[in-house]
Amino acid sequence: MTEGEFVGRSAQLAACLERPAAGVTLVAGPPGIGKSRLLAEAARRAAAKVDRVVGVAGSEPDGAAPSGLAWRLVETLGGPPGEGPVTEDRVVRLLAGRETLVVVDDVHWADEESLRLLASLARRPNGGCGLLLSARDEVLPPAFTHSLRVAGVPTRYLDLPPFTDEEIALLLPGFGQAERDRIAAEAHRVPLYLLLLAELPAHTWPEAGTEQPAARDRPMLPLERVLFAEVSGLPERERLFAQAAVFCGAVLDLDLVRVMTELPETEVAELLERLLRRGVLVASDRGVRFRHPLVRAAARRLAGHGWRAGAHHRAAVHLRELDAPLTARAYHLEKALRRHDLVSVGELAVAGEEVLDTDPGASARWLSVALANLPERLRGGHEHFRLCVLHGKALISSGQPAQARAQLASLTTWPGPVHPEVLLLLARCERSLGRTRRARVLAEAAITAADAADEQVELELAHLELLDGDFAGSASRLRRLAAGSTADPAVGAAVSAVQAIVAIGAGRVAEAITAQRAAASRFDLLDDVQLRSVLDSTATLCWASYFLDDDRRALAQLDRAFQVSRACGSKDGLPHLHSVHSYLLFKLGRLSEAAVAAVEAETAAARFGHRDVLPMAGAIKLRILLAAGERTAAEHQWRAVEKLPRPAVGWWRRTVEQILIETGFELDLFPGALEPPADLGTDPMLASRLAHRCRVALAAGAPADAERFSAEAVDLAAATGLGSQVGTAMLARAACAVAKEDLPAALAAASSAAVAFGRVSMALHRGRAILVVADVLGRQGSFDAATQRIAEARDLFQTAGAGSLLREATRVQRQLAGRRKVNPVAGTDRSLSRRERQVAEMVVRGLATKEIAAELFLSPRTVDAHVGQVLRKLDLTSRAGIAHRLNG
Repeated sequence: MTEGEFVGRSAQLAACLERPAAGVTLVAGPPGIGKSRLLAEAARRAAAKVDRVVGVAGSEPDGAAPSGLAWRLVETLGGPPGEGPVTEDRVVRLLAGRETLVVVDDVHWADEESLRLLASLARRPNGGCGLLLSARDEVLPPAFTHSLRVAGVPTRYLDLPPFTDEEIALLLPGFGQAERDRIAAEAHRVPLYLLLLAELPAHTWPEAGTEQPAARDRPMLPLERVLFAEVSGLPERERLFAQAAVFCGAVLDLDLVRVMTELPETEVAELLERLLRRGVLVASDRGVRFRHPLVRAAARRLAGHGWRAGAHHRAAVHLRELDAPLTARAYHLEKALRRHDLVSVGELAVAGEEVLDTDPGASARWLSVALANLPERLRGGHEHFRLCVLHGKALISSGQPAQARAQLASLTTWPGPVHPEVLLLLARCERSLGRTRRARVLAEAAITAADAADEQVELELAHLELLDGDFAGSASRLRRLAAGSTADPAVGAAVSAVQAIVAIGAGRVAEAITAQRAAASRFDLLDDVQLRSVLDSTATLCWASYFLDDDRRALAQLDRAFQVSRACGSKDGLPHLHSVHSYLLFKLGRLSEAAVAAVEAETAAARFGHRDVLPMAGAIKLRILLAAGERTAAEHQWRAVEKLPRPAVGWWRRTVEQILIETGFELDLFPGALEPPADLGTDPMLASRLAHRCRVALAAGAPADAERFSAEAVDLAAATGLGSQVGTAMLARAACAVAKEDLPAALAAASSAAVAFGRVSMALHRGRAILVVADVLGRQGSFDAATQRIAEARDLFQTAGAGSLLREATRVQRQLAGRRKVNPVAGTDRSLSRRERQVAEMVVRGLATKEIAAELFLSPRTVDAHVGQVLRKLDLTSRAGIAHRLNG
């Protein structure tokens, strides 16, 4: 439902355009659901059906003059309002003589006299005047609807439900399915919120009960002004209540609102009722809250800085008198702007340290205020240093590495040697920002500065050496760590995870499997507090599991990591966790879930400044779009990813480049897609890279090169024993065999590929291998077996939502049908009718009942009846026998 085009609501629009001689059509629904847009479209289309359409806007929230609607009607109908009093009779005279539709939006704002006029017009016995009205749910005065019911006025009530998936797709045509699903969930499927969230970057979406200062300070979007007009147009005391309610947290606290507004308790209760009736606030089992975070964000803009500071100060004093928890007070203390209140500064510092491990975002804010107002006598001392380090940790954990870097860098200028902990934290900041070389230098300096070996620093440096491509250095350091007395089980688990990736990068698969299994077992034994300290290493372990085909265990570990991350508020590792999550889900053929995870990774990377994750997330989104059959969107995505800077980490960079090469080859976008880089390097998926080279060589008409690449891929894959690599290599061998018409070899290779992919639950890849088997069987004349395999592949593709592969299956099916010669039925006097033969031939082609029904324009029930007749006439008990009988 956009400004230029009307979307959805076809049934409701048709009901609005029905032409009763007289009567009322009342469109109801919550704010933002599209009532005004529906009325505007109905008025536009009704102009061709009735003599005239009179569109009259409803009264403003503040209320209009007692006879405001009558005045507007007279003006709209062409009668100068200055000529005599504006009475009901005068309005009726202007409406008489022609069929007229009066359209009034937002009648819930109308005054009593205007409502009486509308009821009177509806009750007129001479007809000719229809009313099309809109109102919010449960807001229209009962007296108005009661008067219509008593007078027997024909009244049609139309409720506008939230948008369906189909309507959302029409409303947001430029978005992929995963993005639309995410927007729909956040917008509650309300059109206004859908359009607004679609315009906002995902990382700026307001969340229930959270602060969004960046969103508050930026200019409003046009659609945001609609919501701001609603809350700013409230009567003064209701506005005051609304802006206080914003700062009470996710759920309303009436006592706190009373303190912040300085209003009497009885008036506060009355104002609450008014805002509930207006739909600004809603009540549920969880308490009273704003009807949507976007409305809360609009109300937040109402409060000026001065009022806000005073209100927060009053709230903090009130909570202190109640001896409320320090964390509850700190929320208000940070905004009270009492810069020389040393008691408040001390409370903020203590509260910030208290919630560092459970709410690092709040900790970072509170420590920032405490540091800014630290007494001069404490600056440069131990307490100042301690608070700076705590602030740096909070910033890192809350996903603000750039700000943490700035805070911690200031400590390096203090007199004396730099503390090793500061150097380690700075190294972590640089790693998050994609500067692994700089991070490695800082970590090495931390080791030099430390008096004794520090396991955390050694582990960080081993991780950095891995990311920097120094597998030998990382492996050596990890061996020393593993050999030492590692008292911390979390460190031991993280060491095993990094060891697994190092072994993969060095091509030592057996060693990698041992380390990965050990790491997975150790991670399973960690409690939530221990896991919280190594969340970033969870992503490392899951990447190792991805390469080694232990995907389902990795998904279970990711689920737990997300739970712990949400519980403790730690966001630093989220971009990497979401990134590996999307790759795992895609590998297992769960496309819709993979798309959601890729969007989450992209959003988290943009919010927290993880530059290396952006191209990784964009690359897997590209793969998903291509598999789903959204070719145009895939082309746009390919160009977007191609423009992004490549990740600094070597194997991430190769992953992005390989995806660009493979998808570019499929999309036929650029010549370079046909020329993979000469140096494939050490890579955990080298067999897959060689298999792609084989496909490229076949496309370029170089079968000898293709054979060579295929043979190398098969040997490498066999050495690893990994199902994903074996399956990919065997598919390449099958392609080469098909190219030289060696069908038995092609069938054997494709069958082996299907078995290998099935062993590791790679559904889409298994379906592709089965499709090759079907194609080869068809070439050999085994039509029944080929048909069965095509149906099997189609089921896999259908379940995954892989549109492009479904189309490939249809192409193979048609080729099979072209090879097949349908013979007449022999040896029976019960011949099939023309329609029965048609249905039988489509069954032979492997089409399901719904597909046959769509192609023949029949109902599925009729198709099933025809199939039953075919089975009866041919003395068969199942569909599988139809192909055999029709082919003699």
